[in-house]
Amino acid sequence: MASAPFDPTQRRGPLVEQARNAAPGEALAIARHLSRLRNFHAAARIVEGLDAGGLPLVDRCFVGVTLLSARSGLLSDQLLAPHLDGLRDRRLTPAEAVRLGEWVQLSRLDLERRLAALGDLQAAHRAAGPSDSPQRDLRFREFRLRKSALEKVDVLEYLRGEDEDPFRWKDNLRYVGDLVTHGHEATARTLLERQLAEHGLRDRAVAEAALRFDSGALIEELDEIPAAFRAAPGVLALAHDLRAVSPAHQAFFEQCMTAATAAFADADVYAKDALLRVLTVKDHLGELDALVPDLGGVPDTVLGARCGRGLIAMEDGNNRDAAELLRSVLEEDPTYTAAATGLRLVYARLDDGYSVIDLRNEIGYGSASAGRTGVRRGDRDQATTLLLSGEYLKSWSVRREAPHWRTLKRDLGAKFLNYEELPVDPGSSLFLIADDGVGDEIRVAQYFGELAARYTVTATCDPRLVPLLSRSFPDIDFLGVPRRIRGHLNPVYDGRYSDFILASHVPALCDPHIAAADHVTFGQNLTFNRFAGILPRSDTGAYLIPDPDRAVPRTEGALKVGLVWKSHFSSGSRKMMYLGVEQLSPLFDVEGVELWSVQHAADPDEAAYLAAHGIRQIEDVDLFDDLEGLAAHLASMDLVIGISTVPMELAAAVGTPTWLLGFSPENCLYRTRGGATSVDQLSRNSTIIAPRWIDFTDSYQACVDLVIADCRTRLERLALESLSR
Repeated sequence: MASAPFDPTQRRGPLVEQARNAAPGEALAIARHLSRLRNFHAAARIVEGLDAGGLPLVDRCFVGVTLLSARSGLLSDQLLAPHLDGLRDRRLTPAEAVRLGEWVQLSRLDLERRLAALGDLQAAHRAAGPSDSPQRDLRFREFRLRKSALEKVDVLEYLRGEDEDPFRWKDNLRYVGDLVTHGHEATARTLLERQLAEHGLRDRAVAEAALRFDSGALIEELDEIPAAFRAAPGVLALAHDLRAVSPAHQAFFEQCMTAATAAFADADVYAKDALLRVLTVKDHLGELDALVPDLGGVPDTVLGARCGRGLIAMEDGNNRDAAELLRSVLEEDPTYTAAATGLRLVYARLDDGYSVIDLRNEIGYGSASAGRTGVRRGDRDQATTLLLSGEYLKSWSVRREAPHWRTLKRDLGAKFLNYEELPVDPGSSLFLIADDGVGDEIRVAQYFGELAARYTVTATCDPRLVPLLSRSFPDIDFLGVPRRIRGHLNPVYDGRYSDFILASHVPALCDPHIAAADHVTFGQNLTFNRFAGILPRSDTGAYLIPDPDRAVPRTEGALKVGLVWKSHFSSGSRKMMYLGVEQLSPLFDVEGVELWSVQHAADPDEAAYLAAHGIRQIEDVDLFDDLEGLAAHLASMDLVIGISTVPMELAAAVGTPTWLLGFSPENCLYRTRGGATSVDQLSRNSTIIAPRWIDFTDSYQACVDLVIADCRTRLERLALESLSR
């Protein structure tokens, strides 16, 4: 079906209008263009006006998938259902079989019906042989569908099928990630080595797969990757992820960034959008700003540009502009996570009474929700928005939909407590899984004394915490589990769990303890039980005991005050919740106060700044790895001031009062029941410092200045009180 030309650099509105007045072939071409740019809502508006029944099957499949990718999933399923009758007896071309399989997989028809349809498609196409490309595609779609339904599946069965040599097919590289997470790293390595022997690094798909596997260990020399690939957004994204592996990887990343940005001006709209999306997701907004200093020369179909400018507006405190831009992105592509994260932060800084939950109720999640509108229960958007409003119990309870906890519920049944009340079962045994970050582990430990009084407890923890926790709770048996936390450690996949969180949190050493336990749960469920009234809560009191042999003397004649201003992971949107050390400078000259840095992962520039301003630094302790030494120093202090991170949580745990600087909604409202109190509702010994009149619609810096000024006033008052005693 011939189609008239259209201008791919045209704006969205005129393109949709052109499609409405065009022949079906031209309208489909425009819809495909918009869909390729992930403008799914606009593409769906076009295809909804077409007579799908009059289109070839491949085009009908495109219509169905486009509707699922927007917010017309019900219509898509209605169009799909008639195609599933008599599939075994139909003769489909390879393209028809593959496209119909994609539509089936993404739909929300009954799971058994979808699986039956994929089985019928495979049976109908089996005559072509097990090495047929559509067969492999359909088999992979069945595997992913079963996996997403949390079924126990054998990835090797799907890789091999009836093929005697599955390693010869390049498209089987799509299994590499799943092979690793299912415990078959050796098989994944064999597949990659075979493809490297066949194609070398001259094939970009093979090169990207090799970069993705085992931190690129199969590539001996990064210089062997063709220069032409370095401008590719996919290669840039992988180079970003690997840049900390070695100086050579950092240099490779810089080469990729230079090549990609240099190619931008002459690239087509698809390549431009792909690069800008990588820059937003990987938090390279400075490079994006240089490429797209404004939106004047970029069509509004290039969502990467709009998302990037929206995130820059957010960082600049232009929240209204940021909200408008980021919302326009999500309305077209509901799966754009960088836009969703930014919008969640922006809405918290506006006083419209509108949240990202309200938006999700209007637009859904695109293909991730099969084109249905409405908030997805347990979604991060929902949980964090509920936290901001102080609905703690509901915020924790919706998280039971997380796939990793649902998987344990599937395997363990009633003995696994997934955001459920702890049972009244004196003398029974309980296995506790440490989850989330180290700071969360420390905070949750406030309930361990009560837990040990009710059950015989075995608990996992970060290995750095084993001595401290064992001393503080001698009746609990602690197992050190080196989890994957923010990329610092990769989990060991042994095939027991395909979910990376479970593989990280529940290694094989946990199995005998889980089997022997009467009940199994995880740290955040204790917080749920605190808000459910099952576990008692104390606002003050130490619960961790530092090593007495490492005790640090307290300061005589002055208040000894610790400062912490960032997390070791502070990129992207998290930066809005943290500070630069220079922003604490109004506190530096308060009389009667001796200031100490307790900041882990301080960089050389920060260390030099501290030295120049007379702030003392702890030099005999690795503040990241030696938590026993850090705890001893924190226990010697009168106060610690800063943001939510490990040193703050550890200070509160050893009984040192902490002042959490509430200059952001996340630092303030999360902890105060939506602003109802200044007493920290999550951590003990913690007060949120923020004037009651703080207005989060003000800029980030204005809020910081207001809170730091309030903090200085309080610190001066505390120092005077200390001197008078």
